[in-house]
Formats: sequence, structure tokens, C-alpha cells
Amino acid sequence: MTRVNRLFLTFFLVTLMLLGAKNPAWAQNPTILEISNPFKNKTPFALPNFAALGPSPKAALLATEARDLLERTLLFTGYFRMVNPDAFLETPSRTGIDESSIHFDRWRSTGSELLITGSLAISGQSIVGEFHFYDIFRAKSLFGVRYRTTISNLRPMILRLADKIMLTYSGKRSCFSSRIAFISNASGVKEVYVCDFDAHKPVKVSANNAITLTPSWSPDGKKLAYTSYVHGKPDVFTQGAWPGAKRNRLTSKGTTNITPSWSPNGKNLAASLTIKGDQAIYLLTQKGKIRKRLTRKWSKWGIDVSPVFSPSGDQIAFVSKRSGTPQIYIKNLRSGRTERLTFDGRYNTSPAWSPSGDRIAYAGSHNGHFDIYVIDIREGKIRQLTFDSGDNETPSWSPDGNLIVFSSNRSGKNALYVMNAYGTDQRQLATLPGEQTAPVWSPNLKQ
Repeated sequence: MTRVNRLFLTFFLVTLMLLGAKNPAWAQNPTILEISNPFKNKTPFALPNFAALGPSPKAALLATEARDLLERTLLFTGYFRMVNPDAFLETPSRTGIDESSIHFDRWRSTGSELLITGSLAISGQSIVGEFHFYDIFRAKSLFGVRYRTTISNLRPMILRLADKIMLTYSGKRSCFSSRIAFISNASGVKEVYVCDFDAHKPVKVSANNAITLTPSWSPDGKKLAYTSYVHGKPDVFTQGAWPGAKRNRLTSKGTTNITPSWSPNGKNLAASLTIKGDQAIYLLTQKGKIRKRLTRKWSKWGIDVSPVFSPSGDQIAFVSKRSGTPQIYIKNLRSGRTERLTFDGRYNTSPAWSPSGDRIAYAGSHNGHFDIYVIDIREGKIRQLTFDSGDNETPSWSPDGNLIVFSSNRSGKNALYVMNAYGTDQRQLATLPGEQTAPVWSPNLKQ
């Protein structure tokens, strides 16, 4: 912990003691965010039933659906735990949802620190939702909002509310407007699929009828790049991130053209090509024109693959066998300097930059199994996130940096899993036919 963090934590604790002296009720077991792992102490959250307003019989069903979706979405973040409704001492759906109707002392006695109340009203095909977010610990309203939309857009409305809650709570946007691309053989051949952040509505977007691998999102979330054998050998393609989008072939020369990755500005891609006899990384335009070669030939064993740009765009991480075994390296695109990042273990692959650019997640093989690790780029400290649970591979960060999606065969076949950035709350993301691999998280999309 840095000196600044120690001083801040000391100040925070002293402030809490002073508040407790003035108002003992405010000092009842506050959740203190642990700097080394903010997910260790989950914030207790009260989420009572939403009120259903108006004569429409659909209102009650939609109010329940909205409340349950909000609970699942907030729990997905790993920040919260929901307080048992049996402990609630009042019912806002009957007594009122605005601040004048809230008795903070009653909610405080349940152990809740945060509270959301809401109501839904239906008029024709329109729905109006009113929601209030309260800080129980400080006995104050954090915001009140009213949304009007169509009944069919209930999910986007609740995700918008959840995003506002997270922005208010943590100071940054959530991942609720993002999507995940992955590879699945559910159709009988490996193709690219896309789903919402929580695996809602998975859909096949490529139609290559050939082995397709390693998807990568464009920075605006509108396009995908991937490797496919549609022409009998691996080449790099791009297409729109929706079913039926036109496929564009970027490479044709060479025998093995694989693992494309978009630059943060969306103007270029990096990919591993074999156009001069060795497997090296090149910088390409969106149309496939080679701008320059990024890694030089070391030997016939110097295979370079899996490039990925840093968030700033001035570095790439990649996998190379130049030292004899696959290891992760970082190249500074301005200075041209290349440094080896991983030294622990004989097989490290699938690097993924954190959105903040200070860490890289990767898959490493130890004792015959792959696990997910995170390495601090500046200090070189490594944290192992998965243990004794089959092979865990291809990690990818959520756009807010709080979560990591990965593939694992811990249940007997490859499937998608998600965990918090410190390795806690590991759970299967989706149950789909076939096997799912190579997940990659999109940036946040416009709402």
C-alpha cells in the first residue's frame, strides 16, 4: 500500500470514528473497501419489490421482471450482496418510494448500506419507470430518475439504471452495454458468436462453414476480425458484428495468417503472418495492406503470434518462442525496444491488456494444466487467479476492468466463465450446445 493510500485510509477511519461519536447509528459496521481487493467485502444492498402502478395486469409481472433483472445485473459485478427481503421492516411498493417515505433507521437495522426503490406503470405499449437510489449509511438520496420506453425495451431500461447505479457507486461506467464474442461449434463447425455481457441472446454472426478462430473487436464495437480456414488455409478476415454481415479477406499470401487484433484508434490491425517464410507480426491497414513488419526474424523457431495493443496504442504484447518456449513479450512501437515479460513457467500465452494498461492477463501452463494469471507490468508481480480446475485459457477484460471472461473445461467441456479481476466469484457464464472458447469482451457500446 502506498503512503498516499495509507494516509487516505487513516483519514477515512478517523472520519468514521468522528461520525460515530456524533451519530452512533451511522457507525454500525460500515463496509471498508479493501485497496488490494475491492471485491472481498461486498456492499450489502436492499432491493425490495417495485411498485406496479395502473390497471394493466402486465404491470405486476413487469415490475417483478425488472426488479429481478436489476438484482442479477448488480450481483454480476461482484461488488454487492443482496440483503434477505425477510429482514425488511417496510414495503416501499405500498408505503412510497420517494425520500419522504423512507425511514432510514429501519433500513439501517437490516444491515443494508444501499437501497433502490422503484415503480413501473404501463400505458398502452409504453412503460414508465421511476427509481430512487439511497445511501442508507448516510441517510441521503443519491439520485432519482424516471425513464419512459416501450415494453419491449424493459431490459435496456433496467441496464441503463444499473449503469447509473454503478457510475454513482464506483465513479465509472459498468460493462452493461458491452458484448462478448466467442467461438462455438454449436452449429457443427467453429464459428463466431456474439452475446450480451451476461450471455443474454447468443447469436452466430459468422457463416464461414469452416474453422474460425480468435475473434477481436474493433474499438467502436461495430466490427470483428478473426482467423478462418474458409479458403483452405488460415487467413485474416473482418466483418460487421451481426449475422449476415459481409466478410472481407485481408490476407491471401503466406501459409499461416492468424490472430488479428485491432489498434485502439481503429485504423490498423496487427496479425501474425508467414509471408516471408517465418511467423512474424505485421501492422496492416483495415483493407489488409501491410504497413510494416513489427517483429524481426530470430531463427526458424522464432514464432511470433497473438499480438494485442496496449490501451494507449504505443505498445503491443505478443507471444514468441524466441527463447525456446512460448513466452509473452512487450514491444514499444515508438522506441522499437522489445522486452520479455514472463519468466515463470514454460508456456505462457493469450495476453490481454487491462483497460488501465498496467496489467496483463494471460494463460500459463504449470504441472500440465493451463491457469489464468495477471502480471503487473511495472513491478512484475504475478497473481494466479484459477487453481486446480481443468484448463483455463484466453482471458479477456471487461471494459470497466472489474471482470475477466475466459474459457475452461472444468465441467468436462470447454465453456465460458467469468470472474472478478482478483479471481473471486468464478462462475459459468452460459450453458450452450457444443463447446465455447476464445471469448473477447467488446468496449462499451453507445446506449
